[in-house]
Amino acid sequence: MKHRDDDDDREKLSWREVDRMRDGSRHVSGGSKSYQERTLRSDWAKKQHLKKAEKFFQGRKGTDAYKAADAALHEKYGTPDFHEAAKNFLQQFGLPDEWGSLLLVLDFHDPKWVKEALAALKGMYQKRSLIEQRGFKGKVKVLVMTTADKEVRLEGEKILEDL
Repeated sequence: MKHRDDDDDREKLSWREVDRMRDGSRHVSGGSKSYQERTLRSDWAKKQHLKKAEKFFQGRKGTDAYKAADAALHEKYGTPDFHEAAKNFLQQFGLPDEWGSLLLVLDFHDPKWVKEALAALKGMYQKRSLIEQRGFKGKVKVLVMTTADKEVRLEGEKILEDL
């Protein structure tokens, strides 16, 4: 077998240089991240996009101000500051959509908001658990007995008859 002379003239590449050339090649994929890393990143991005979309569709109720006002409403319940917190919440955001927050509005002193909360709670009544239904009935009974407003009392009595 004949030995080629031009092989001796050429300088041999080190393995490091060979690897570097291979990394720069267009024929070798550049994806050094594992499949698990890529899926974790895409799952995280998907969750972030869903959070933003959900926040967008909630409107004002998805804002930090709404969350803070709702938290203040729940924290100040049973304290002298409750009526002020409820007034601020209702002026800024209107009637809440959540069952627990609506129950708190029943203790507010403005009959207009109390009647609206009663109507909203009555609409949600069938979808609530038995314990929540009993709690609502008890709350309305106490409201009917203790309220000074005749319209609220009549509305409460009507609701109790319907339930």
